Amino acid sequence: MIEAVSSLEQALVADGGVIIRGEAGTGGDVFARAIHLASSAGVCAVGDLLARALETPTPNGTPFVLFDCAVANAVERRLFGSDAERPAPEALEQIGETSVLYEALGGTLVLGNLSALPSRLQMRLARILRDGEVSIAAAEGPQRVDLRPIALVDANDDEAVIPDLRRQLSQTVITMPPLRERREDLPALIRLQLIDICAGLNLPPKRASRQAVALLSALPWPGNLQELDGLLRVLVLKARDRIIRQADVLANIRLQGGPTTLMYGGSLKQARARFEREYVASVLAQHHGRMSEAAKTLGIQRTNLYRKVKQLSVARRRAGHR
Repeated sequence: MIEAVSSLEQALVADGGVIIRGEAGTGGDVFARAIHLASSAGVCAVGDLLARALETPTPNGTPFVLFDCAVANAVERRLFGSDAERPAPEALEQIGETSVLYEALGGTLVLGNLSALPSRLQMRLARILRDGEVSIAAAEGPQRVDLRPIALVDANDDEAVIPDLRRQLSQTVITMPPLRERREDLPALIRLQLIDICAGLNLPPKRASRQAVALLSALPWPGNLQELDGLLRVLVLKARDRIIRQADVLANIRLQGGPTTLMYGGSLKQARARFEREYVASVLAQHHGRMSEAAKTLGIQRTNLYRKVKQLSVARRRAGHR
């Protein structure tokens, strides 16, 4: 995340295209709103921008248009306003007043799932961004393309973006890490999310026990932050007291459409061993390798934890002391 925020800072002082790479739910849309807020409001403190972006799903002021390129129907007509390409090679591309491109003039155009856009339409979009001018059906003369394009691209599919379009968009590239690669952030994220969720639901504050946090930190989170938020909302509503316990997590990890699962294939014994290894490793990472504190969270003796670490071949980051 430090690298992602550093790249965001670079994007804030530039005015060209931005590619935000990452899995769904990693927060690329929040970064896109932060970039828009910086260009429209002139706020430059990254922390303030991200806080405002979290609170402002649809920023006011200059246009902020989010278009999902994976929509099934009439993608070309919705994006360009018509299905007709420029009449001659030397002519400008034409867009209509009902198009997403027209709506975004003077502001920010966020292209979600860009890799799903057919190559022919990617080429058309690349020409518009390259030329910097378009022809509008109801207007005379060329119109300047005054917008900032931001593309949200799945980390596994970004090669599907054609080189011509990538050149127009990649002045800054931001890579959003998945939640499973930033497990040490989970305790703080869980604490802050619980505060926000309880406040939003007008409920008394709730917190998660150390054992519950350790379990949550060990889960795979394929849906990333969105999945975490969904599960925490369920736990807030279902936990009987103000402390969310490990048993509450275990009882609800298959809710919300079955997002989180502890099983990865293989026999039950193999799956249990894999989970136990990840769980112990996650708790050790949270305590920076301090065996005494990790053992207390796990509810076992320190000597037993040493035995577990050796038995499960758990790699641990050593602290300055144990």
